Amino acid sequence: MQLLINRKKRSIMIEVEIKVKISDPNLIRKKFDVNGVYKLSLHHEDTYFNMPKGLRDFKQTDEALRLRKSIEFNRDNKQIAQKINYFITYKGKKIDKTTKTREEIEVKINEIEDMKNLLKLLGFREVFTVIKERELYDFKFKNTRIEALIDYIPILEQHFVEVELLTESYEKVDENKELLFQFLENFGIKKQESVRMSYLELIVNKLVGK
Repeated sequence: MQLLINRKKRSIMIEVEIKVKISDPNLIRKKFDVNGVYKLSLHHEDTYFNMPKGLRDFKQTDEALRLRKSIEFNRDNKQIAQKINYFITYKGKKIDKTTKTREEIEVKINEIEDMKNLLKLLGFREVFTVIKERELYDFKFKNTRIEALIDYIPILEQHFVEVELLTESYEKVDENKELLFQFLENFGIKKQESVRMSYLELIVNKLVGK
């Protein structure tokens, strides 16, 4: 999910993404404020769907289909929404063993409830809605623009950092992945702290007691 950097006109991009759990969001926020530029805060309501019964199971194939309601606001005034957008996103299976890198197609839509009803009429099954409270930062690192998010997931009662880059080529995945790990090292975050599970997977594991 690239928020600030414009996507090139290509239907499928590869999202190189790293996520880590953090214990002190205020410390990370202070470091981000010094080294990057705070852009905006976001309230995301992400509703996930599975394929119709009898077709492939996204839980087994490691794919995802998501409807997103995105509310933008400034952290200094959370009472006033600056913009509301809606998106439908498909994510392919993860393509490596250490990060959340995967193919992604994201399309902006005008009306989320109509799209939700359309998916249900086609047999898609609503799975769960994940709430995310996010702060978006913009960085310039080694001549590359990087987006970083400080996330709070209420149902998990946990904070995370997500960083990502988009590429059109699988040949650039390892290069971009290494760049993101180097970027995170500046904030005391180590490669082995990478979390591959999606927020939905983490929530499901919590609910079933894993």
